[in-house]
Amino acid sequence: MRLDHPPGQNAPLEERLLKAAEVQRILNLSRANVYRLMKSEVLPTVRIRGAIRVPYRDLLKWIESHTRPGENSTG
Repeated sequence: MRLDHPPGQNAPLEERLLKAAEVQRILNLSRANVYRLMKSEVLPTVRIRGAIRVPYRDLLKWIESHTRPGENSTG
């Protein structure tokens, strides 16, 4: 990961570390389920002291690897 700028909201989305609430919105899951997935390391996480974050880029990869083709998909 390249850090040409201070990390945080100004970072490009693909370089951001997401909080549970952001992951919750992206996955449309309950807060409890997101915390459970993060704590059990089902989701890719980064731990910084007491905080757990999910790298956005890794979350996209996780979603892709857990997406199954639908019945109506071609190919």
